[in-house]
Formats: sequence, structure tokens, C-alpha cells
Amino acid sequence: MIGILVVTHGDFGRELIKSAELIVGKQDNIKCIGLFHGDDIEKFKREVSNTIYSLDDGDGVLVFTDLFGASPSNAVALSMKPVEKKVNFECITGVNMPMILEALTMRKSCKLKDLKEHSLNVGLGGIKDLYNELNVKKENDI
Repeated sequence: MIGILVVTHGDFGRELIKSAELIVGKQDNIKCIGLFHGDDIEKFKREVSNTIYSLDDGDGVLVFTDLFGASPSNAVALSMKPVEKKVNFECITGVNMPMILEALTMRKSCKLKDLKEHSLNVGLGGIKDLYNELNVKKENDI
């Protein structure tokens, strides 16, 4: 089974996982790491690497981060070279609930690269303008 790691600012990742588990049930082989004000970035980077290693059971690890170019995604990027020598892993930035749900429900039946692509597409497709989707006109648009 593909391992999943969610790396975010604060408790966002933890809460995202808890919310996903309300829908799909308790999950194994998933962890989150939160970066908090005052955290040592080198220690954080080591924690990311060590957690990726711990989640790999041979099928690889899919890592999600909250914001491209921010410290959580930078920590993953800085870990890529040494970690990818030992673990097959992929990373998607801009994590959202649709992609987490899809990754959790599909990770037993997909290869890592396929799961990454599928989760990315579902995440992008999950972003909608509610008014347009419901074909509802807002009062100030009339």
C-alpha cells in the first residue's frame, strides 16, 4: 500500500486527515507533519525525510504539501535527492480534500505515479465556482 504524508503549516494536515477519515474511515500508513512558528527548519527537514522512510513499505510514498514555495514544500524539495535514492516518492503541492480522499481510496490499487496523476487531476477538478455549478445568479449580477 502506498504511504501518504501530508506536510503543512500548523495543524492543517492533521485536520485534513481527520476530516477525510470522517468520510472514508480510519486509515493506516498515513502521517502528517506540521511546521509551527519557531520550529528549526533543519530538524523539520530531517523529520520529513525520516517520516517518508517510515511510510515506505515497498510501494512508495505520496507526499502532499499545502503551498508551493513555502517552507513545508521546500523541506520536501530539499529532501528529494537523498531520499529518492532509498524510497520511491512523489509530491503534490496545494493539497485539498478531494485529492486526499482520492489518494486514500485508490492507493491500494494504483502504482505511485498513477496515483499522483489521478490525485492531482481530482484535486484540480474539485475546485469549483458554486454559483456557476448550481447555475444560480447572485443578486448583484442581475
